[in-house]
Amino acid sequence: MSAKLRESSAVRLLGRPGLQHDQAQAALAASFSVTAMAAPGALLDEASLPLFGVGECEVAEQAHALADQLTNGLCLSPDRRSHRALLIDHALTHRSAHPLQIAVIGHELARRAGISSCIGICEGEPWIVVRGESKMALVGPAQIAGCPNSQNVRPRCPHQVARAVLTEVRACAPPDSARRANRLLAAMPGGRCRRHS
Repeated sequence: MSAKLRESSAVRLLGRPGLQHDQAQAALAASFSVTAMAAPGALLDEASLPLFGVGECEVAEQAHALADQLTNGLCLSPDRRSHRALLIDHALTHRSAHPLQIAVIGHELARRAGISSCIGICEGEPWIVVRGESKMALVGPAQIAGCPNSQNVRPRCPHQVARAVLTEVRACAPPDSARRANRLLAAMPGGRCRRHS
């Protein structure tokens, strides 16, 4: 498939309602790489298996299990230098992931294992937000001051995370990839999702 077709396919997918984070990120990865994995879903499915049953535990235990799987199971290492680390295929295969991708991967592992979660921004950093009835816990590669309450965490839908990834790619990628990110940003629908995945 040509670069132009991959790009137009990504635009079509990114405009769909009901979009999941893994679908959005797979579309972005495919539009930037001819060798991108067909879909990260199978690898995410496999990586989520150790988390099955954890959804019955307390929020803190769920967050700990998720953090352990990201760090020790998948061996993800935060990387803010390479634009490739912003793409899910690179993050999953090279273990070097931008914090936005760590949040996407963690949320997708949690979702598959029945752990209530979303991707949120708190103190300017992306987090996996593990949610319970009256508690929440943040999982991610950054440090946070104190214990934030839910008013400090802003959930992000798949479209918003895709825009954030494209904005970062545009800022740090080589010119050809930066131009592609700019075209994808211009073609993405505006507004917010009705629900946060």
